[in-house]
Amino acid sequence: QSKPKGYAVSVHYSALTSLARACPESALHRVGSMFRSKRRKFRVTSEDPTYTVLYLGNATTIQSKGEGCTDLAVCKIWSKSEGGRQGTKMKLTISAQGIRMAHAEDKGLRRPGHLYLLHRVTYCVADPRLPRVFAWIYRHELKHKAVMLRCHAVLVSKPEKAKAMALLLYQTSATALAEFRRLKKRDDARHQQQQLVGEQSIPLVPLRKLLNGQCCYKPPVERSRSAPKLGSITEDLLGEEQEERAMH
Repeated sequence: QSKPKGYAVSVHYSALTSLARACPESALHRVGSMFRSKRRKFRVTSEDPTYTVLYLGNATTIQSKGEGCTDLAVCKIWSKSEGGRQGTKMKLTISAQGIRMAHAEDKGLRRPGHLYLLHRVTYCVADPRLPRVFAWIYRHELKHKAVMLRCHAVLVSKPEKAKAMALLLYQTSATALAEFRRLKKRDDARHQQQQLVGEQSIPLVPLRKLLNGQCCYKPPVERSRSAPKLGSITEDLLGEEQEERAMH
């Protein structure tokens, strides 16, 4: 005949009470710590810096980097913008993805923003002749793997802000590039180990990498193609058509 459930519960409670009286406090503390969940620390990242700028436009260039490589293009942009009086008010954000611009006065129109991927930004500078102008050179990818270099320029409120933006973009690019090289070196070593030991022994992608995400300096091709495309700037459409006809 089976005993009632209440009897079993009372026996279990009595056994636990006897164990509590027999064990010292320190031992109970150690037993209790076995069932506690481990604390995990998470770093809360601050928001990416955003600046209010006046987008002046862009112009083609043939030099991707080096001192003075933006001088001629910035002169063209400055002249087309009537000395910085004509442009589009934008919100410019510098992050590990690159340079993102959104219209400052959208008013519910939901116009598309512009994303300049970090690994395609070849140069940036606070213009020495126009200290409130921040410029960068971007490698645009066209059809049939064609490439065009264009210099983009924005006008900010203070020269110090333009210098800070150039320094921040340079530091962000250097940090992301170093992380990209580190991950690539680790992946190359993993592939070599796979060839020596076997693909079944060493997984292609470690679980930690899947959880933490990948470096966004140079995203995969499928992610890069799905990224928001650079929209046309209305103030510079005529100039772009003239320059393209001149090139042909």
